[in-house]
Amino acid sequence: MSDPNTMTARGDDGIARVMAAVRALASTESRPVAVRHVCQACATMLRAGGVGLYLIGDLGLGEPVYATDGVSERIMDVQVTVGEGPGVHALDELSPILAPELTGIPSMRRWPVFAPAAIEAGASAVFAFPLVQQTISVGALEVYRTVEGELSDEEISDALLFADVAVSVLADLIDTDPDDDVEEFTCGVGARWGEIHRAIGVVSIQLESGLAEAFLRLRARAFATGRPLSEIAEDVLTQRMRFAP
Repeated sequence: MSDPNTMTARGDDGIARVMAAVRALASTESRPVAVRHVCQACATMLRAGGVGLYLIGDLGLGEPVYATDGVSERIMDVQVTVGEGPGVHALDELSPILAPELTGIPSMRRWPVFAPAAIEAGASAVFAFPLVQQTISVGALEVYRTVEGELSDEEISDALLFADVAVSVLADLIDTDPDDDVEEFTCGVGARWGEIHRAIGVVSIQLESGLAEAFLRLRARAFATGRPLSEIAEDVLTQRMRFAP
């Protein structure tokens, strides 16, 4: 895996625990270590309700590519739609964004749209950790819990290690044949975001605009109607919805 120096800096004992958990999951499937194993092991070790993974997309924004459960997918969708929340902010700040109390005044003030939506979805605390490759943010690992409360120092350290491992797994996919991992990005969250990309192209043609403006209009429609981006994309692709310049 890539960037071993980064992981070594976090402690050999921590690396051994994290890698053992990830490899154990992969072993039960008799498959190579993949992104889903990283996220699932992270959820278990951090006693989380679920874990989601963002990657920076072609439009320069974080896009959900994997979620362990429906709540993770929903809170990721909300953040991309409204442009606020721990996950999207971790991409920009290159440091962990910790929200142990979504009902608290600091969270409500910082994320007036996201925080209530995340609570409604079933999350009480959200923690996001950037995926950093050579000082450049390439994505984020996001953890939610169903009860409020801080992460311990050890849990934060473990989460950062899981983020490092995720970067390594993704880097390996670039250098090797990714056939074993393609299904992670062509089903579930990945498939739905593939449809969203197709819808962005359709909206761009309808508006005679660039892709960035088309995506903005798609997000605005999702926000205005309170529906997931994937549902709006489906309506566009089935011609039940059109956008006018």
